[in-house]
Amino acid sequence: MNHKSLSSRGALWATALTFMLWGLGEAPAYANECWLEIYEDNDFKGANTRIDGPAELADLRNLAGQNWSNRIDSLIVGSKAQVWAFTDINFEDTLDAPLNHPDALQAWGERKENNTEKEITFGPGKKAHHLGELNFHHNINSLKIACLP
Repeated sequence: MNHKSLSSRGALWATALTFMLWGLGEAPAYANECWLEIYEDNDFKGANTRIDGPAELADLRNLAGQNWSNRIDSLIVGSKAQVWAFTDINFEDTLDAPLNHPDALQAWGERKENNTEKEITFGPGKKAHHLGELNFHHNINSLKIACLP
């Protein structure tokens, strides 16, 4: 092989790589930080799955090949995600009971107006080790995940 053919191949690879990278464009700033991890048991134990945002999941009965409806007991929110959890499918809210522990909301830095008895909001980086404290123990049936800049 002569030096000229190596040089030509190198230039060809560089050009191809440039076009591939240019075609992909830049990933959004939140690409790796906008997610929600859900767990079947409290304290982030048991079966779990990660959901990349943004996402609107109107029904959790077939999420990652499993039924997650009325199954979530703890969760972790990515640092660039905002999550809304609903007690019913299709983002409806039919729960009639009040929150069990509004003091827990305050301790976690959540505002009461962000959390009604029908839906609950989790901000970036939040960790909820036991949703029973918020009256959402195994009581989530749809989710929305928004990505923040």
